[in-house]
Amino acid sequence: MQNKPDTPPLSRFHQFRTADLDEARALVARNFCGHRLERQAREDAFDACQNRAGGNGLFYNYIRYGADVEIEPGELGSFYLIQVPIRGQALIRNGRTEVETGSAIASVLNPDRHTRMRWLAGCEQVLLQIDRNRLTAVAETLTGTALQSPVRFDPQIDRARPEMQRWLALFRRAVSAVDHGALLDPDQALSRALVEDELIAGFLRAQPSSIAPLLERPETGPLSPHVRRARDFMQAHLADPLTLSQIAAAAGTSPRNLQLGFSQLLEMTPLAYLRVLRLNYARYLLRESPPQVTIASIAGAAGFSHLGRFSAQYAARFGEGPSQTRKQHYLI
Repeated sequence: MQNKPDTPPLSRFHQFRTADLDEARALVARNFCGHRLERQAREDAFDACQNRAGGNGLFYNYIRYGADVEIEPGELGSFYLIQVPIRGQALIRNGRTEVETGSAIASVLNPDRHTRMRWLAGCEQVLLQIDRNRLTAVAETLTGTALQSPVRFDPQIDRARPEMQRWLALFRRAVSAVDHGALLDPDQALSRALVEDELIAGFLRAQPSSIAPLLERPETGPLSPHVRRARDFMQAHLADPLTLSQIAAAAGTSPRNLQLGFSQLLEMTPLAYLRVLRLNYARYLLRESPPQVTIASIAGAAGFSHLGRFSAQYAARFGEGPSQTRKQHYLI
């Protein structure tokens, strides 16, 4: 996200520039949420600026404060916030996780975790603000699952990971397009929605999160129509005692053709694929369900009627038993 040295990103969508801390706090809160904003070093030149564009639950932002400041919004509540430094450094705490961001590390704030940040003098960031409900809808479409709890990301974004490099390149292109007047034109509503959904879906795939088990599918390429229909049917009926004939009927093909399609495209049988989906779903539930929910009930919800066989198959896939996963309950 490199602009001319004196031209910040999204400059055509300028919101404000001020040297008054109270004014900056009020103006930033108008677009995000109420927060505490305090200077940490009086000798720094406070020079706050925000540029902002977007709508429909997704906003592109550029923010700087100039000075060393501490920001404490608490829980964001209604939105996720991806923060990518383009200059300087920041210290971020979201929930129990502390992150030092800069040229190699960015951050994402989970809306249901307390946040406190310190933007060091000279820090400038480009931020993607995503409505919580919109991200949840995209996540449920991607996974084919009604989620038990909010998506929670690892707050630390490793910018060197290949998956994240690809997403950051997509993000840079989107910011550049907005910067040059594209995407926000009413005539480009469809292109804009497609880009925004791909930004959200791409981030869900690239950044470790609580729904990662639900995204771990054996697919490496496009699926044929009947294999895709079979997959979607299985995903929607994980707890049901499905047979190969039922799956084939839902896919609109014969059991033999379905077996052949799965063998050619996925190198496994339909029932083996179903087992992978069920184990991945069980792993998600083990991480996200309240402590009072038993392992037996989780196994049943994922379609396993025999607890012993479930535990053995789970350990074979993930290298640990269900009770071990439960003890390491995924909580950021």
